[in-house]
Amino acid sequence: MYVVTSTLGNLHDNESLALDVQRLDKEDKVERVHIPFHDAGRRRLRVTTDHGLHVGVDLADGHTLQDGDVLTGEEGTDRLIVIEIAPSEAMALRMSKEIPADQLFEFGVLLGHMLGNQHWPITVKDDVVYAPLSIDHKVMETVVRTHGFEGIEFEFVPVKPGDVPTAMPQIEHHHPT
Repeated sequence: MYVVTSTLGNLHDNESLALDVQRLDKEDKVERVHIPFHDAGRRRLRVTTDHGLHVGVDLADGHTLQDGDVLTGEEGTDRLIVIEIAPSEAMALRMSKEIPADQLFEFGVLLGHMLGNQHWPITVKDDVVYAPLSIDHKVMETVVRTHGFEGIEFEFVPVKPGDVPTAMPQIEHHHPT
């Protein structure tokens, strides 16, 4: 297995690298790795390229693969490996502007409790809470509706890695029996 510990860059923001990938692709020297969205946040993983090369990815702490990242191919070759990460969706939750100010704290705590109890990772941007699609749309909708939140609006929106967490941090805990 070939092990990669860093990227050469990202073809979406490095024009020179993108040109190298185009040139080598014409010579059939570019391999691709398709990574599911939920695995994109991992810094360590084993993947197989579309040419059958087994690759171990072991990036430094704080670094994760992004769509368009370019890795070196096997040592001694001029082959490149391009990372392709599947797009996904997230549930975007907004509090209604009509919730009285004296109820906002309670509403926020209850919403946080509901999201945490489902183990849904979240990102908050401006006045929107994003929870990546981790189960079927209808199930996520049912969870929100079951909690009976008055004054919450939600929709599903397209996201890419980096917009929202791709995985929940692994934190061991136990529920009382």
